[in-house]
Amino acid sequence: MIEVREIGMTVLFREPLFYIDFIYSVSFLVMAGLIVKGITRATSMTLVSSFSMLAGFGFTHSITEMVDWVKLIRDELGQPESAALLYTSQFFLILSFVLLLQFAIDILTYKNSQSKRPRVIPSILVVIYLIVLVLFRISDIRQAGLIARHSFGFVGSTLSAVMFFRLNKTMKPLGNKKLNRGLIIAAVSMAVYAICGGLIVTPLFGLPIQLYRACCAFALAFSAASILEIFKIRH
Repeated sequence: MIEVREIGMTVLFREPLFYIDFIYSVSFLVMAGLIVKGITRATSMTLVSSFSMLAGFGFTHSITEMVDWVKLIRDELGQPESAALLYTSQFFLILSFVLLLQFAIDILTYKNSQSKRPRVIPSILVVIYLIVLVLFRISDIRQAGLIARHSFGFVGSTLSAVMFFRLNKTMKPLGNKKLNRGLIIAAVSMAVYAICGGLIVTPLFGLPIQLYRACCAFALAFSAASILEIFKIRH
């Protein structure tokens, strides 16, 4: 039994996803932590509520990837699939993408305090999403997660990329190069993530799709340190 486990651990340490999933999870956790740090020290409260949604996305998606990491370890060690881990992973996956879409919508409307109606769109879409699951009798949690990835995930990532580009254009006259650099990196990372995280679920160019997602997460974590500058600006 011990020998079998030792063989399993050897195979595990040779599995690229063992390292990719861990980096993926930690990167989003770092991004979320940096944003929360920026929020707590903010001198301008204009974008705090909006970026709290992005921090929420980072935390919940980090949980998803950490649970998937644990699932991978269990699989490599020959342990049976855990329904609890599967449902936990997919629940936080769905929640994370809803929060990402909420972030994008909030950023879209942050300048117009009189026009907050679009901010309820994600909530309405969640209701529609649940109705679709019931009407089509979708009980497979993996399929439910995949639908959320292709809808909330893709749209949320795409719109977030657009809004980061727009924020960069808005903030450019201030001459804060650090902030501009962070926003551009975040925009490009989100644009790539929209494809690799919102649409593609199979290997790309012979490499696991998780590798591309992890790179995007790492870039977002890197950009977060620069984006903190936005909380020091009076909008």
